[in-house]
Amino acid sequence: MKSDIEPLEPDRRLRICVAGDLDGVHTQSWMRYFVARGHEMHGVSFYTPARPPEGVTVHVLRPSGGGDRRAGGPNASASRLAALLPPGVQRIANLVRYRRAGIEATVRSIAPEVLHAHFVVEHGLYATAANFRPYVVSAWGSDVLVEAANSPLNRALARFVLRRCDLATANNRHMAREMVTRLGIDRARVQQIVLGVDRAFVEGAPLSVNAHPPDPARPPTVISTRSLDTPLYNIDVILRAMVRVRDRMPRVRLVVAGDGRLRAGLEREAERLGLGGAADFTGTLGQDEFRSRLAEAHVFVSVPSSDGTSVALLQAQAAGCFPIVSDLPSQQELVDDGVTGLRVPPRDEGALADAISRALGDDGLRRSAAEANRPFVEEYGVNETNMARMEAWYYRLAGRASEA
Repeated sequence: MKSDIEPLEPDRRLRICVAGDLDGVHTQSWMRYFVARGHEMHGVSFYTPARPPEGVTVHVLRPSGGGDRRAGGPNASASRLAALLPPGVQRIANLVRYRRAGIEATVRSIAPEVLHAHFVVEHGLYATAANFRPYVVSAWGSDVLVEAANSPLNRALARFVLRRCDLATANNRHMAREMVTRLGIDRARVQQIVLGVDRAFVEGAPLSVNAHPPDPARPPTVISTRSLDTPLYNIDVILRAMVRVRDRMPRVRLVVAGDGRLRAGLEREAERLGLGGAADFTGTLGQDEFRSRLAEAHVFVSVPSSDGTSVALLQAQAAGCFPIVSDLPSQQELVDDGVTGLRVPPRDEGALADAISRALGDDGLRRSAAEANRPFVEEYGVNETNMARMEAWYYRLAGRASEA
């Protein structure tokens, strides 16, 4: 997909340093806009990234064979020992590792105009060891809604980080409220900046099956596009719900478009449940095929136990796929239950099966939701628009507000 991002004149470029999981899809997506704009982008990582982000100068604190992402890149025996500790204690240990590995000297040598870390209780914490200002930290969902909510130690770490940043970003209003009310950051220092969908994805989406007249020859199709790397996304619940749906609609099909360490076990579970060929695990798809699969699916299902603003959900809405999501506070601003989609309790396979059956049986509901959801994404979740807002904040923090 061709980018329509306009590059800057050289004298308007910023030097920006990012601390985060440089292999992570969210961190890479965030940086891609600023690379396209022509900013001088640097990334700091403890480990050697397996897939260094294009256009970013990577600074590795402890070069290695690549990619031990669990604990900042320690050796295998140290990693096994650390895994026995509670997550909050592991993070404090990693903070010490980053400090000893010289993150402060590395950031000073880069001399960025802004330092930006992603995921509050991990790289947001580790980057505090750089002792650098202006400092931006981004919350992504589970760092605020799960880690800080469920663990007093992680809550203390999140508050520690948020007291030291000049600006924090949240990817929806609910998260921003939680950061203010539960973690104590001043509301003036929190901005809602949504990592969304590239404009080319929205504009290039093929016409959804939900916009066509009903075709009796086309099997009802449900799609999931969330990662298979973590149990958080409850793909097992989707599989069990689909067994119930097939009892009512024998021709229904499920597409699981994603990959991760849990994939083999989920494929075995699908076989055990008798889904067989009705469950298609595609692995990671290319962008064109991914958009086509979304356009061909009637219903999109995403029912994690915790969530922020999911890029996967915005992609499905842009493509006209009818969304069924977890009934979480963070989803209320994204899906109007019964109008632009349906919300169900997490890990309730019966409620999910009922919602899928309802959506597949109501062509009018799916069509009207598709008509409403694309304009919503265009207003709320276009990446170029939202990253331009972030860019303006970078200029302000760098003391170059007139260039914003």
